[in-house]
Formats: sequence, structure tokens, C-alpha cells
Amino acid sequence: AVVSTQSTGDWTHQSGGKSPAEIVLLPYGNESLSNFEQLERQWVLMEGDRDRTQSTVSVAALTTQHLAEILSAPQPPAITYTEEEDFSDLEKCQIIGSSSADNTGVLCVSVAACRIPTAGDYDRLLRCGVRQLDKICENDYSLVYFHHGYEQLKKPSWRWLANCYRSFDRKFKKNIKKFYIVHPNTKLKMVFRILKPLVSVQSSNKIIYCDSLSELGRHVMLNRLDIPKEVLMHDKRNLHSAGALQQDNFTFTTGASAVPPNIYRVFGGSLSDTDEIPPVILHCIQQLTLPCNIREEGLFRRNGNVTELKMIREQYNTGIPVDLSEYCPHTVAAVLKTYLRELSEPLLGFESYPTLSHWNDFPVEVRTSLCKKVLDNIPSVNYCCLRQIVLFLNKVVSESAANKMTSQNLSIVMGPNLTWGRHTITTLSDVNNINMFCQFLIDNKRLLDRENNTR
Repeated sequence: AVVSTQSTGDWTHQSGGKSPAEIVLLPYGNESLSNFEQLERQWVLMEGDRDRTQSTVSVAALTTQHLAEILSAPQPPAITYTEEEDFSDLEKCQIIGSSSADNTGVLCVSVAACRIPTAGDYDRLLRCGVRQLDKICENDYSLVYFHHGYEQLKKPSWRWLANCYRSFDRKFKKNIKKFYIVHPNTKLKMVFRILKPLVSVQSSNKIIYCDSLSELGRHVMLNRLDIPKEVLMHDKRNLHSAGALQQDNFTFTTGASAVPPNIYRVFGGSLSDTDEIPPVILHCIQQLTLPCNIREEGLFRRNGNVTELKMIREQYNTGIPVDLSEYCPHTVAAVLKTYLRELSEPLLGFESYPTLSHWNDFPVEVRTSLCKKVLDNIPSVNYCCLRQIVLFLNKVVSESAANKMTSQNLSIVMGPNLTWGRHTITTLSDVNNINMFCQFLIDNKRLLDRENNTR
């Protein structure tokens, strides 16, 4: 059997009360149907049963014959777009939402099914998404997909789904580190199981199912993620039905608030509590400046070890001395990004966010004076930390022949850790503007030299 079914209770269907196994296997007994037609008919049967609550359908295996039409077909053309094509109507829907970061410091982008137009053009939607993500996906990124709301959409065909994956540029597949699927249902998991032969083992291991937002919060900073209201309410209903939530007590604990209370409060603390550059910044920069580390390929772009990162974070927060020389440079770089990201107030301050999130709107000739104004308005300790970090990043760029990290690459991974809004969600457009400011700062480090400022 290609598909197996497990049932924990009575199960009825409009097709004469047949058992799940009989119904699911029925299409595969029709030799006149092509493989894709059989898959489509099976999907229709699954879609038709919207009242099923106690049965679980899982794909046990899929023979190569059922994917022969894909595997033997020519490679579909790459997904391309033009700058002239107007996607303003789709962009207003905010299907691809804000950016956040996961627990390793990798940029996270959200995609919400409930915001997809009901009768949308999937090919056009795909081109719009590729254009929005094109620059971000040049470096490591993670994707958060909110599945709630998909059931109301016109579904794409199996052939489209399969060819869609094959059409993606290699960088989209190679640079994605985690694919978080929130509120998945049985049918969605079945899709991934059926398409598994098209996906490498490494890519399959990147998929993480999260049945609730609290599960997602173990991996991603929810307070900086654009979560649709429909998803919030769906999650709340699920928790209520499971008896896991009290009325009027709907909160999430993420990021800095997840740090246990202690007298040190390094990660998740505030720079206003000190007059000096925090040791964690100095330790990271000192270790990463060593020739063997600063020339490490992909520095700040590649992931560090998650277990080691958590241990280092806990040691700093409990006052235990940390020897960063025991860890690889990628983990040390992740420590610095995590520290900056978990500050209770961003390094560049909340007040600078409206300016920096529209950086590209300002004429080139006024950006130097505007940058100086931003630097003059941040507290002294923030300025000293920023100066130390930017001068170090400039050194990293000077070794780009070895580490492959240009100022543009560094700005993509560091920019979102320098500023964010106080009560606003950072959109992809905001991220692009902030990254451009970060690149400007790295390329113009002289603005932070002592002789060029009044500090």
C-alpha cells in the first residue's frame, strides 16, 4: 500500500461508509489514471472529509513510479521576475511579513497563508515572493510559515508544487537553515511526505513542525515577528480546547524576557545599567580579531553551535567566567549577535528607527550628515559600543578575500541586530533600509573616528 491510515474511532465518509483504507487506496487501483491524476483524486477525497477529527492519515511510502513524471521531465525554468512588474497589490497583503531572528541569530522571515488572496495567481505570487526574498536569501535565513487559513484557498496542483520546488534557485535551498511550519495539519504533512523524494536529506532535516506559537517561541523571537491576528486567535482557540490556557491570560515569553532573573542580567539587559563597554562585546571582538578567526570563511554568516551558544549565554548570565578561545569563531560570532539582539533597547536606540527604516528614501548627499545626527543622539555607552563593533567589522571586511564577507554581506546579518521599533513590527522593506545604513556605516568608519566626532 502506498498510503496507510490509522483510525482511533468511528470514521464515516460520503462514499457509502467505506473504511479509510478502502477510500484512500481506491484511486491507486485505477490503472487508467496517470500518477498525478491518482494523487489529485486522493487529495480530493481527503479534502472532501472536513468533519474527520479522530483519524490520522500518513504517507507510508511513495514508489518512484509516482514521481516518474517529475524526475524524468526536463528541469523547469528558474523563477524569474522583472523590476518593472507591479506587485503592489500583493505587497499590500503582507503575505511575506516581518523579519525576526531565531535562537542562533539567523534572520527569520514569515509567510502567512491567511493573507494570500483567495483566488490568487500562484505563479505571480511566486515571482513576487522571489523578488522580495532575493537579496535576503544571499545569506543564511530561516522561514516561518503560518499554515492557518490555507484551507480557504484555491489549492495549487501537485504538479505545480513539485515543479515549484525544482524551479527555485539553489541559493534559496542551500541558505535556508530552518523551515518552521506553524499549525500544520495532517494534509500538509502528507504533502511533504509525498514530495520527500524530490528533497535532499539535509533539506528534510531543516523542517520543524510547531503545533502552537509557544512551541515556535522556543526557536524564534515572537515579539519581533509579524503574527496575523487570525493566527493568534486560532492558536488561542487551540490552547483553550486543549485546556492549556486560562481566559485573559494569553502571553508569550520570548527573547530577553525568557532570561531567568539574576543579578548579572548580561543577555536581555540594558546598556543604561553601565558606563562601560560590556565585557561580552570586548571578549567576542578580541577573540574574533585573531588572524585564524577573522579570516574564517562565512564569519557571522554561518551558524554557531546552538548548544554551546546556550551554555555561553547561561554562563554570562550567572557570572561564570567564559573562555571563548574554547569555541569555534562561528559560535563566538553568534554570541555577539545574540547579545545585541536581546538588549532591552537596541544599540542604535528606538528613536533612530523611523529614520533608519527609510534610509534609502534620503538623497545620497544628505546621508553623511544624517548619519552623524543619528550617532549624536544615542547615549555615550551605546556610541562607544557601536564604534568598537563597526571598527571591528571594517577589519573583517579587510579580510574579505579569505572570509568572503563584504560590507554588504555583513550588513545583512548584522543590521537587524542594531535597531528595531519599540511598538512596530520590522518589515522586509525596513530590514533592507536598515541593512543599507549598516553597510554605509561600515564603509564610512571614519564617521566614528575620534577626530570626526564631538564625543
